[in-house]
Amino acid sequence: MIANIEVTDVREFEEYRQKVARLIAQFGGRYSGRQRRTIIVSGATQTTPDWSAWSQESVRLMQERNDAWIRHYGLEGRRYQWSLDEARLRFTSESDEVTCDICVIGSVSRSEGTFCWAWANEAIPSCAWHGLASVRDFGETHALELLISPQWPGRRPEGLEMAAIAGRVLDADGVWIAETADLTLFFALSNFRRHPSE
Repeated sequence: MIANIEVTDVREFEEYRQKVARLIAQFGGRYSGRQRRTIIVSGATQTTPDWSAWSQESVRLMQERNDAWIRHYGLEGRRYQWSLDEARLRFTSESDEVTCDICVIGSVSRSEGTFCWAWANEAIPSCAWHGLASVRDFGETHALELLISPQWPGRRPEGLEMAAIAGRVLDADGVWIAETADLTLFFALSNFRRHPSE
């Protein structure tokens, strides 16, 4: 197990990175070093991010952004409908309609007890998860297995956390949750616009 490794130059940093990659491969991609590591590269000190705190900040940020768009467009209690084929969410009233683009993040199956990323779900059209590759890339860059494994055991709380993390990585205006009989879908929202009702 790696703990408290200090690296003092770029060559040592590269050797350390390769060693971590070998350990991750050895543990089947499931290595999760929870120890904080300080890395010194060319005199600059960096600390591995505290991903738990980063995730909590993502949840706070998405809650704040959700409050903002709901308040700004007066959407509390409005009728809505979403379309995966159009990758759009619509809020309607007698006087106007507010639409936004959606990016399906993933889904939770209550019966199976799993979270599945939209990019791994053949039932979700690719136009509805555009941009989600950047979340997977972020996971690969930072060795965050939950962001790169297509499906894993999880329920609504884990889905909410993935929605917040993906929303933060995508710099979304907010997130949305839609529930069907067995599935809970999680969306990132962007590009809000108001139109007069037709």
